[in-house]
Amino acid sequence: MVLSMLFQGSIFPNIISNMSNWGFFLYLFPFLLALAIFYGVLSFAAKDQLPKSARGLISVIFAFFVMLYASANPGIVQFFASLTGTGLIVATGLLFIIILLGVAGVPITHLVWGDKSNAFVKWGIILILILIGIILFTGANVGGFIQLPTWISSSEFFTVLFFIFIIAIAVWWLGNEGEAAPKVKEEKK
Repeated sequence: MVLSMLFQGSIFPNIISNMSNWGFFLYLFPFLLALAIFYGVLSFAAKDQLPKSARGLISVIFAFFVMLYASANPGIVQFFASLTGTGLIVATGLLFIIILLGVAGVPITHLVWGDKSNAFVKWGIILILILIGIILFTGANVGGFIQLPTWISSSEFFTVLFFIFIIAIAVWWLGNEGEAAPKVKEEKK
């Protein structure tokens, strides 16, 4: 009975609308996200140099500056909504590919952390993940925050990038073609 009221009624749209009207998405969530990121980075990088209270204070101050930035740039809500929504779709697709590889008998750990003979596959996976990240970032309306030059959006720019990418792969491939396997030192008894 309660579930039917939640899904059939207007409770969820009202909750989202109220949260938006109260500034949760524009002020609170970017503040909390920035606070977590700043504190995590400071805890990782300066754990021995700064006490916990100083890391917390610095993080709170920077997070308030992020809140100030968000108040002047309300498009940040659309950016985070697009980024996280598209990220969820891509992560679901990657998870599905991993499941299919597992069903086919190819564990992902073998591809990523296997022996050195499949280094090309590892770098291929890394480059694909970087490409997916770039697509996610640009698809999340990054142009609303960072004014990209107009030449980046031209088709010639992507043609040049593709050409440079192909040449880089060819040079890398030719450079590694004649390498000998490293010699194993024998222990003397």
